Parts: sequence; structure tokens; C-alpha cells
Amino acid sequence: MDILKALNEATNSAGGYLVPEELSNRLLALIQRKSKIFPDLDVRQMNSLVKLIPKVTSGTTARWPGELGTITASQTAFGQTTLTAKKVASLTEVSSEELEDAIVDVATHLTDQMAKDMTLAIEDRMFNGTGTIFTGLRNTGSFSNAVSAKGDNTSATGGDGTTSTVTGANISLKPISQAVTEVLKDNHEQPDISYWNPRTLGSIQLLTDGNSRPLLDQVTFGSPLVKEGVIGILYGTKAKSTTVLPIDLTYGVATTSATDAIVARSGEFAYMGQRRGIRFNTEYDIDTDKQRYQATNRVAFAIKYADAYCMIRAILD
Repeated sequence: MDILKALNEATNSAGGYLVPEELSNRLLALIQRKSKIFPDLDVRQMNSLVKLIPKVTSGTTARWPGELGTITASQTAFGQTTLTAKKVASLTEVSSEELEDAIVDVATHLTDQMAKDMTLAIEDRMFNGTGTIFTGLRNTGSFSNAVSAKGDNTSATGGDGTTSTVTGANISLKPISQAVTEVLKDNHEQPDISYWNPRTLGSIQLLTDGNSRPLLDQVTFGSPLVKEGVIGILYGTKAKSTTVLPIDLTYGVATTSATDAIVARSGEFAYMGQRRGIRFNTEYDIDTDKQRYQATNRVAFAIKYADAYCMIRAILD
């Protein structure tokens, strides 16, 4: 039996448009639209499980030789970044009664929910991964720049936890300025992106400069930046809100329920590999009278330049 015949493809209320090719394209578009970080990464296509990407680890140097003097040679040193594709999957079941009695467009509901679930799963590992799937941006082995929210520590690269010496504080202009400076000091261009937990962004919206002007220049409805998930422009960066940045971090014995933020130069701080697009499958379970929908994707993630971004750590608000 053709399993797709379990749904009437012509009727939305009976699961219309739940066809693999259409759903694959819709899911991919939704995931790209929902993601806050994907547009800011250096995206590479992968033709196999592993992709090796060469990168410059030290560059050449220009000299000022005297007249008839010998020009001292310098060499470029190269390293490589390894992208390894991992599979992310979403599986949902819908009973025949739900399909028959649905008062919403089943196709729209399922694809939107699956896209949200897959996006959050991928972004969580990109930010918080400990190496099992990806080694994320917040992993202490990933970054080389970190400042404290208090603004009294510009080398806050140690781990969080009760042994941390970082002191928590509410967000202010000082650590934001310090984070931008740390990236610039490593010869990267002006940081143009920042990621914040919504809790912190609420406080940032109240910050003002010395002339009582808001630090956050909020985007207006209709701005093309809204489609990128940008809340506003903050110290030259496009500020984005993401719930994958945790709010239950501990720093030392006195700081709990803290969060981190990230200031970065887009296209320079991390790679994303795409092994293939979304693959969507559906089947009918005759024993339980359920329709099952599965979506999978294979992606990779790796740090590109560890000094192209800076952590702001131990934010209390």
C-alpha cells in the first residue's frame, strides 16, 4: 500500500501537503528563518562525513629594509579545522482522529513545530556543546577572549562553577565595550553581532549613555533586520535574543542564576557544515492507526577563529 495514500493530499484538514519533497523544502526554509546564529556563520557544503578546512594560524610581516639592505623573509603558517557531520532528527506521530478533526492546517503546524525543535537542538549544541556532538562557543576550550560582567576582569577564560573567581554583576556599558575591544585587539574587524538571553536584553533596553540616550537602537517594524532576528543595534553589533544561553550558571560561591553573552565578528568566529538538506519521511502504522512523520538533517559545527569573539560572563540580569 502507498503510505502517502493514508492522507488526502488535496485537503489540508486531512493532512494536505504532507508530502516529503514539499515538507523538506518548507522545513529547511523555516529552520533557516528561525535560527539566530546560522546567518552569522561561515557555511560550507560537505561532500562526505568529514571536511578539512585550512586556515591561517600566523601571517606574513612587512619589513622596512634600509637602502640595499636584506629583506627579512616571513612565512605564513597554516592549520586546519575539522568539520564532522552529525545527524539531528525529529519524529512525531499523529492519530487518524487528530488528522480528521483538526481545525488547523496540519501541514503548517507540524512543519513549524519540527523546525523549531530542530533549530533549538542545533543551536543548543553550537552554543553549549561539550564535545559529544559539537564543542560549542561557551566551552572553555573554544574561546580565547572573555570579560566579566562586572568589568573588572578582561581575562575571564576559566571555567564556571563554584571554583570560578569571576564576580557576577548586572550588565552595563563597560563589559560590552571591553568585549568589542578584545576582538579588535586580535586584528579582527569591528564585531558586528551579539547574542543575549532575553532576560539580559530586557535590562539592556533600559541602559543609557552619558547623554541619556538609549544604548540599544531598537529596530522598527518592517526593518529587514527583523527577519534576521535582530532586536536592535548595540555598540555597533546586531543584538539577537536566544533562549539557548542558560540562566542557571554558577560563578564562585556567591553568584548563581547567571548567564553569559557573546560578542563576535560574523563569518569569522565559527563554521557550519551542511552535509545534505532536510530529508522528510512519512509512514502509516496500521496497528495503531497513526501517521508518523520524521525529519532529519546532517550538519557540522566548529570554531573558526577563537579570538574572533568574546564572552561576557556572569551576567546577573
